[in-house]
Amino acid sequence: MSEVLRTVRLALHPVSMRDHGALLTHWTGPLVRRHLFDDRMVTPVQVSEIIEASERDFATEGYGLWALRPASWSPGAGAAAHGSPLVGVAGLSHHEGPLGHGVDVEILYSLEPDHWGRGLAAEASRAVLDYAFGVVGVHRITAEIDTANPASSDIALQLGMRRWREGPAGPDGAAYYAAERSRWIGSRRIADAVP
Repeated sequence: MSEVLRTVRLALHPVSMRDHGALLTHWTGPLVRRHLFDDRMVTPVQVSEIIEASERDFATEGYGLWALRPASWSPGAGAAAHGSPLVGVAGLSHHEGPLGHGVDVEILYSLEPDHWGRGLAAEASRAVLDYAFGVVGVHRITAEIDTANPASSDIALQLGMRRWREGPAGPDGAAYYAAERSRWIGSRRIADAVP
């Protein structure tokens, strides 16, 4: 099972400690952390913990977080290619369901602000969902989205996710979306995937 994914414009590779500096820079950017980390600053130790958790998830569950780089990037090209700019992150993580209703597999995505508005988050997320549903066999994937972030809600809808339930009240509030494997496979939403 290959965990490196490709789309027309992106190469997605599982995050590793080699991505630590780029991830720290990305996740501490004020526009990225606003919705991804509820505007809390993440520390280098927390970034290490996120990377380690993703590596464990890949080993045990078959999924985790992928670093997004331009499609010309190749994981076997050595350190020079690893210097290719980080476009963002997309992936899956275990998440406590809304209102304590069990554990969900949640999709996460973030992009560097200079890449917003180009359809890259939807492109990467389609590849992640196709992998999760088609290769790993996950049955349902959810997304928790701040109501103050309509762009992320639009991405969830573009992916064919449906509004699932309202979340607890918070600073921004939250809405939950879900995609089901049977519906995803039936629709074959692989528009951006590259064989």
